[in-house]
Amino acid sequence: MTQTGLSPEQFLIGLRAYEGILAGQTGRPSESAEIEARQLIERMFDGFGAALDRYLIEQRDLVHVISLGNMIKKDGGFATWYSGPRTAVGEWPAYRRVLESRLPAEAVEDIDLSTTRILSRAANPLVPGERRKGLVIGYVQSGKTANYAGLIAKAVDAGYRIVIVLAGMYTNLRAQTQLRLESDLNLNDAHDKHGVAWSLLTGRDSDISASNGVGFMANNSMVAVMIVKKHEARLANVTAFLKSIPEETLRNRGVLIVDDESDQATPNTQGGRDLVSTINQRVRDIWKAVPTGTYVAYTATPFANIFINPSDPDDLYPDDFAMVLPKPAEYMGADRFFNVVQDADADGDEGIHSLARDVPAAEADVLAPTGRDISKFEPIITPSLAEAIRWFVLATAVRELRVGAPSHSSMLLHTSHRVGAHQLLKDVVLEFTQGLALSGDEEEAAFQQVFEREYGRASTLDGGEEAPEWAVVWAAATGLLGRLTIKIDNGQSDDRLAYPDGSPQFVIAIGGGTLSRGLTLEGLVVSYFLRTSSTYDTLLQMGRWFGFRPRYRDLVRVWVGPGLLEDYSHLARVESELRGEVAQLERELKTPRDLAIRIRNHPGRLQITAPGKMANAAIVQAGLGGTRRQTIYLDRSAIGAERARVAVRALAERAQQIGDPLRSGADSGHLLFQGLAGGDVIDFLSRYWVASSDPWLQPEAMRDWLSRHGEEASWDLLLVSGPSRRPRTEIAPGLSVNVVNRAPLDNRYWSVDRLPEAPPQDSDIVNVRALMSGADSVLDLKIRRRAGVLADADGLLDHVDTRKMETVRAVRRMIAPDRGVLLIYVVDKDSIPEDSNSKTRTTMSADAHPIGIGVVFPHAEGEDDGEFVAVDVAFDGDADRERDAAEESLGFADTEGDYTRTEA
Repeated sequence: MTQTGLSPEQFLIGLRAYEGILAGQTGRPSESAEIEARQLIERMFDGFGAALDRYLIEQRDLVHVISLGNMIKKDGGFATWYSGPRTAVGEWPAYRRVLESRLPAEAVEDIDLSTTRILSRAANPLVPGERRKGLVIGYVQSGKTANYAGLIAKAVDAGYRIVIVLAGMYTNLRAQTQLRLESDLNLNDAHDKHGVAWSLLTGRDSDISASNGVGFMANNSMVAVMIVKKHEARLANVTAFLKSIPEETLRNRGVLIVDDESDQATPNTQGGRDLVSTINQRVRDIWKAVPTGTYVAYTATPFANIFINPSDPDDLYPDDFAMVLPKPAEYMGADRFFNVVQDADADGDEGIHSLARDVPAAEADVLAPTGRDISKFEPIITPSLAEAIRWFVLATAVRELRVGAPSHSSMLLHTSHRVGAHQLLKDVVLEFTQGLALSGDEEEAAFQQVFEREYGRASTLDGGEEAPEWAVVWAAATGLLGRLTIKIDNGQSDDRLAYPDGSPQFVIAIGGGTLSRGLTLEGLVVSYFLRTSSTYDTLLQMGRWFGFRPRYRDLVRVWVGPGLLEDYSHLARVESELRGEVAQLERELKTPRDLAIRIRNHPGRLQITAPGKMANAAIVQAGLGGTRRQTIYLDRSAIGAERARVAVRALAERAQQIGDPLRSGADSGHLLFQGLAGGDVIDFLSRYWVASSDPWLQPEAMRDWLSRHGEEASWDLLLVSGPSRRPRTEIAPGLSVNVVNRAPLDNRYWSVDRLPEAPPQDSDIVNVRALMSGADSVLDLKIRRRAGVLADADGLLDHVDTRKMETVRAVRRMIAPDRGVLLIYVVDKDSIPEDSNSKTRTTMSADAHPIGIGVVFPHAEGEDDGEFVAVDVAFDGDADRERDAAEESLGFADTEGDYTRTEA
């Protein structure tokens, strides 16, 4: 069992629970019952399903087993056409050797396993007429190209004979992808080798042409490959190529379409107007011309893909599969820097605050142009920008000292999408950096101040690297200054970014859209960006500091505009939950056609994606059953604390009327009252203020949910008591608890203005980021078990991983499905940061104890079936798009991706 990560004890506990569930079935358990039981235990113990398979094989004395999950068909059946990759001779073995020369064994194995899973869900190219559409979710800057190159190699070995890669909207990104695939898959070798010969229809400087011979397709060993920019004319050329192939030949030539950055341009941006956008129509045309094959959408930000109309068979909704790529080892992602679980036990300073700096609003105003007249834009080198550039030089010097050789090193400077602003900014940056190079030792003091301030801030990421002496660093830095170049990367630039092998680049890249989507900035050390966005996908793509940073993880820095870190914190949670949704879909052997993927809506100004891409989203389905919610915004004003105290006292007195509390242990422990009704919870919420950021804890929303899903549920009230060293306070006559310590965020790291609705007049709102500890989600069950009123013969509560909400939901569903619980936390008015060196927390400093609440909802059977995410599009977030459209019409914006203009 160790191969699955489970201990023998965990497996036996899970096995007993699994068998107990099936034993409770009337008659012989159905296949669906077995699958459901397996899923429940899998949520508690990662790897249980695999361990159970191995156990059953041993019991049945079988030699081999094929997982039922390898292929999901639209009719709900299973097929296993793909038996696995070639191991000795073929495109995959050759590509695997390339990977092994570059990546650690674990990374190669991840690519091997994930590409096998993807191809297993794709159409069988040897069955004419079979077609599949799917979605693969990677991470920003995480090596998706390496993954789909592996998929291409395996697909060709398995019989696919036409490969179409849609490589983004930008010429340099398409060229970068072209060169990468040519090198990795040896596409320029047209010789027939082990039954396959490549025929490359695009080149480094040549996209697909309007006329292409198709005679070579008569030879079934020939593989047509094209790497195409998402441009109207180029995509039309692809369709023309497919239609030129004789119908019977094409039907027997499986087509693999890999859509890189698939959420950009491909989804219909005109959905709200019952129209079809140009690029969406062109990609539809390509897919319509494919009689046999697979469309695979690759992206790190799949929001727009998920909102494609699933009822339109001609569109590109991922009907047949959705899956998440494994996060590569050493990858620095959003969950590395932000607390995505909202757990008070893990809610110290987030990692991002050791790497990030806020740009003051006054400086942001100077560096980002406003208004239509670009001639009035007069950027200067502000103090924060000067600091960022100096650190870029120093960090690059330290990195080169560590590895003993120069390598590509980049700084991203992204303050505006407007092309005219890029040149003006380049002029001042060039003048500043030339001055640094010419000033020599006169600059040493300023550089040393930056070094002393920044080096060591992220020491937990340094991997044990020794701190260099300043004199050594300064000598290396002065040697670098003469190599520093400034480049503009946009649609009008004639000096685009390039990273040739054998010529390490030391570059500050200034740009807009091309730098925030797809294009890899090699050796990215410093990011300085101000341009915000109102959509999830654009913001995540702008987070280019995510990625692999070998031996310089601690040197990475990001300077961001006001409020952006708060937005990224929310997005880190959204991203984590989305991946969990998709992984759960896969575990349950369901397709996106069976069950829509949910996305958490932002409580304020952020939109998931552009409104035109969301026209098909349905009314929001909260999916609250078994989940927990908590109030992170507390009113510490005297009026607010009194309002909360009165509401809690009324509820506690109601609970006392029903019965005596169960205690967690000593007299100073938690108090649990049983037997409240949903109406009691609604009455409480009508008296207690909950920030508008949580609509599902508003009284009317709770009333509506309970009427549909929880009329029969019973509710408990849990008065949470803090550690014994904390002061005690009375909640109601005869009921006292210890207060809990929850230090709020400093006002520099959040803003009450971002709440959807203004709080009550005279309130004083603070943000504690996390109120509940993970273990609190099952605390009521443990108290009931201790009192002998809850059965848990298998000890599930002792093994539940409370860091994973899906695990908690599974346990609660199994042993207490009809129980909800309302938790009350009295927060110490004198709360202080747990870490005295905290950069982000401050003292509570309230006149009275604020009170927060947590809610764990009862299970809701069938709540998710057939429901899609919908969001409220009535927000003031169209300003960015209106501005972009107006400025593009005046020639200000980067129009390289303008699909309506045919390239020469």
